[in-house]
Amino acid sequence: MTTQADILIHNAKVLTGDPSCPRADWVAISGRKIQSVGQADQAPPLGPLTRRLDGQGATLTAGLNDAHLHLFGGGLSLADLSLAGVMGLDAFRAAVSDYRARHPGLRFLAAQSCDYHIVSAESFPDRHILDDLCPDIPMMVMAVDYHTAWVNTAALKLAGIERGADLSPGNVIVLDDAGNATGTLLEFEAIDLVRQVNPAAARHFSAAQDPFRRPNVSEADRSADRETLWTALTHCAAQGLTAVQNMDGSLYQLELLAELDASRGLPVRVRVPFHIQQGHGPADLAHAVRWRKAHQSEMLRCDFVKIFADGVIDSGTAFMLEDYSHTPGNRGTALFSDEELNAIITEADRLGFQVAVHCVGDGAVRQVLNAYEAAQKANGRRDSRHRIEHIEVIDPADIPRFAELGVVASMQPTHTPEGGEGYLDLIGPARGRYAFALADLRAAGAAFVFATDWPVAPLEPGITLAAAVHRPDWSSGGPVQRVDLATALYGITEAAAWVAFDEAARGRIAPGLAADLTLFDRDIEAADEAGLAESGARLTICAGRLTHNNL
Repeated sequence: MTTQADILIHNAKVLTGDPSCPRADWVAISGRKIQSVGQADQAPPLGPLTRRLDGQGATLTAGLNDAHLHLFGGGLSLADLSLAGVMGLDAFRAAVSDYRARHPGLRFLAAQSCDYHIVSAESFPDRHILDDLCPDIPMMVMAVDYHTAWVNTAALKLAGIERGADLSPGNVIVLDDAGNATGTLLEFEAIDLVRQVNPAAARHFSAAQDPFRRPNVSEADRSADRETLWTALTHCAAQGLTAVQNMDGSLYQLELLAELDASRGLPVRVRVPFHIQQGHGPADLAHAVRWRKAHQSEMLRCDFVKIFADGVIDSGTAFMLEDYSHTPGNRGTALFSDEELNAIITEADRLGFQVAVHCVGDGAVRQVLNAYEAAQKANGRRDSRHRIEHIEVIDPADIPRFAELGVVASMQPTHTPEGGEGYLDLIGPARGRYAFALADLRAAGAAFVFATDWPVAPLEPGITLAAAVHRPDWSSGGPVQRVDLATALYGITEAAAWVAFDEAARGRIAPGLAADLTLFDRDIEAADEAGLAESGARLTICAGRLTHNNL
């Protein structure tokens, strides 16, 4: 006798991702699993207690999975001043004034998603400009890529860096000819000196700088940080996400997530990495082994290693094989030597960890591919699914190495500049041909996955899908880099589950798999570019539980 379903989603356009049944009209859920999938002329397993949910002709997919984001930073950004789309000094001033009017008593003004040329094409928002906009309290403005920040004089004084500070290579507090800080901060070590004096972010960023230890904080502060994470998690569920792969790896954040899982039940599945930073070495991976053993539940796992190999193109900190076009003599900075990186990745691989490395420049991509190759020679080849994150610029000689080494290209469609405008001035048209080269990588047989890097880019999946499907061609030539909708959906469902080693449990809609489902608010196959970008989640189900319901 067929067991009656707990939940039935019917009258939907179901895209299953299952080759044996690619399309369906209804999905039945029993407990935490998909019970059955069927067509309109097939009778679903209904009973008197079955909860029926009308899909209203909208698209139903496997649960969406963001394979690269930052939960705590995303949670904080929901309360920050967003400068997305703000251009020109007058608009900048109006945005600051409006935000302050809505937040009386503010002690620290944090802004994010700022264009490098918000003031003008010739200048950045240095401390003098920010002092004019906000003279009385500390102000910090994060660039759209989160690798550059601009701060006012009050923030410099609060952090004690008016005359700079000793930092690791690749991290810079920009000074003027007189040795005074201009207000421009490049890369995380410099930026965190100010972020850690922001009351809303202090504990998180202090913990990130010392990720192996449990900070001594009051229960009130710990509760506030849990709420920041909970806000981020529920926001993820509201966007249709059933799983996320968080790229921040401190013990503090991991324990906060575990506390939320125990007390409330996480609304999305979360993977957390062990973050290797400059100054760390292979011996530090002993912490990662302990974290992996302690956190391996259905909803929360700590089972991979994250590393930054370089910075970003816009600030000139991405590590390039040749000089930047606009700054001869500058190739950016490798954050680890070849020897350091090879030793860390080889040991992580030996311990059975997947490794994910931030690489924006072609120099960083090559360095990390070399390190993965060194690990294979030392340990033997296995199904490691090691990743390279971003891959904004790649040398054509390195494209086939992804498939040869089994390395996954983790890419963010929303990072691609519109038509390459401004970006090509920094790297030149020759390298522009191999910028964000998804088509070249796929043609060479590379596995890929899509993500957002939220809060660096918008979290909304419709925006990611539209960016992948409707990417315009660049003047630098090359193949068409956009993909069709089915491929884009694969990148945020099945591929994202596969890269997390979860392909046997989720990522598709089929009987026996996890009941992780996302119902869009429209038929996304029939949507034009604007409609696809505007599409959102009407319903999110994670492990059989409704985590977002806007039916």
